[in-house]
Amino acid sequence: MKKCLQQMKLLNNEKGIALVLVLIVFVIISFLGLTIMALAANNMKMSTGERNYQSAYYIAESGVTSRMNEISSKLNDVYGIAVNGTDFFNKVDGVMELGQEKVYDNIFEESFSQKPVAKIKIERVPSDTIISYTNDYKITSTGTINNRSRTVVKTFHITWKPKSTVTIPANTVFFVKNNFNVKNYKITGSVGSNGLITLQGGQASITGNKYNYVGSTLNMPAFPTFTPGTTNFEDTYLKMDRDRAFSTLKVNSNSTLIIDVGNSNKNLVVDSLNLLSYGKIKINGSGKLSIYAKNITMSSGSVINTDGNIEKLYMFLEGSGSSLNQGIIYGSMYANNTNLIVNNENGVQGHIITKGARIDITGTTINFPKMIYAPNAIVYLNASLSGAIICSEISSSGNDDSFKFEFVQINYDNSPLYVDNGTGATPLKDMITSDPVREQ
Repeated sequence: MKKCLQQMKLLNNEKGIALVLVLIVFVIISFLGLTIMALAANNMKMSTGERNYQSAYYIAESGVTSRMNEISSKLNDVYGIAVNGTDFFNKVDGVMELGQEKVYDNIFEESFSQKPVAKIKIERVPSDTIISYTNDYKITSTGTINNRSRTVVKTFHITWKPKSTVTIPANTVFFVKNNFNVKNYKITGSVGSNGLITLQGGQASITGNKYNYVGSTLNMPAFPTFTPGTTNFEDTYLKMDRDRAFSTLKVNSNSTLIIDVGNSNKNLVVDSLNLLSYGKIKINGSGKLSIYAKNITMSSGSVINTDGNIEKLYMFLEGSGSSLNQGIIYGSMYANNTNLIVNNENGVQGHIITKGARIDITGTTINFPKMIYAPNAIVYLNASLSGAIICSEISSSGNDDSFKFEFVQINYDNSPLYVDNGTGATPLKDMITSDPVREQ
């Protein structure tokens, strides 16, 4: 019995229990502390890696931006000295240093004692459509920091805008290859001629200068060569996520084709563009559309570019345009060999470049200021107009003394042809367009 009591007493003895509990708590706290420290160190390591990973992308993207800015700044000079499209692209390729890797390490500041570097290379790439006015390129940029690298690519398009070889005074309304007889109408601006300028009739007047016997050669720039596609298109919606080429594009009677160009300029190449009666083309998006066609057939009531913004559409017509005045085109046109009628009701409403032999300006005062470049053509004046006309000869009966012709500065960003008018400007806006940056 005494032994049992002693054992019970030993079991109920709590001396030293506090030390044991303290040791257990200390071990638990130490384990938790070490765990937290390990997690923190791991998170810090992950954060540093993530920061470097993101930084490498932005370094690569910045490299693209810097190189593109360099190219854009040199295009004006290249365009100014280029004599034709082939010469232009040869000089562009030289400026881009194709195939050579360039290292950019002086445009970035150090980050956490690490020096960012971007390595950039530009290459020619095949185009979606074969047009002599356009070349496509790809710029590849690899950004590196602290042994982490990411690569991005960007495709961009360089476009040659044809230009005339003649330099005309800055405020010229008419520039004529032959003698120019101003018959009883008013000209606000200057007039130039390779021959003699004379005034005829009591109302004939020129507010600006008369430039006689200038001696400039009026030549046509080379018309673009292009290759149509092999498939036909006959639908009501065309998504232009890239340049497209077809054999025949047809818009049916009383139907509207929506062409969505997105937010960048696009090229559409066709052998035959055919709009039936009251067929219409609507252009969606903020980019411009250039249509290259071997032949265009328009029927009564047909419209190309229904919104009426002539800045959104360029057309290049290789063949005959005999049916253009059956409909109306809100855009500018380079017609390889077409005689044209200019008025407000039908035909081409924007700027006109043609190798044709005749242009008739008729009807009421022409709504849109125009640049007409037709060095082989006789231009028959039967309506008032603002803008500039460069042609072989001017013809007018002189019976209507209400006609007025006024100089308006042409924005060559919105014309298919550049004419040097002494201002020193060049059409940089449309020369370079690009796709979004994407990671490789």
